Amino acid sequence: MKIIKAIVVLAILSGAALFGAKLYTQNKSDELSGTIDQLNPLVTNGEVYVKTKRADSINKYGITTYTQQTVDKNGNSKELTFTADHELTTDRYLKIYNKGAHVETYEEVTEETIPKKALQQLNK
Repeated sequence: MKIIKAIVVLAILSGAALFGAKLYTQNKSDELSGTIDQLNPLVTNGEVYVKTKRADSINKYGITTYTQQTVDKNGNSKELTFTADHELTTDRYLKIYNKGAHVETYEEVTEETIPKKALQQLNK
């Protein structure tokens, strides 16, 4: 009986920790939040869009960092930080595959393939 109680308590604490981590990272875009979101099973995968700009920083290895407002297909925006191994061409559209603050990958897309609500937000 003690083992069952211990398992139940552990499950409740684990669930609360995962839920708390999801809330903590919800509006953040830093590296720690990306790592937490990548590992958290409560954070869902998504797709967001962005119009590229000049890099915020470039390190000595040529890795560029961008922090931008991204927009999902419903027009909801969220700040996201992502990197590239080269400087991206400005004013191009990217579709970013993410899991919360964690960026899985991205691809350049045409304006015609972006959902209407997202495109309206990107071109404000």
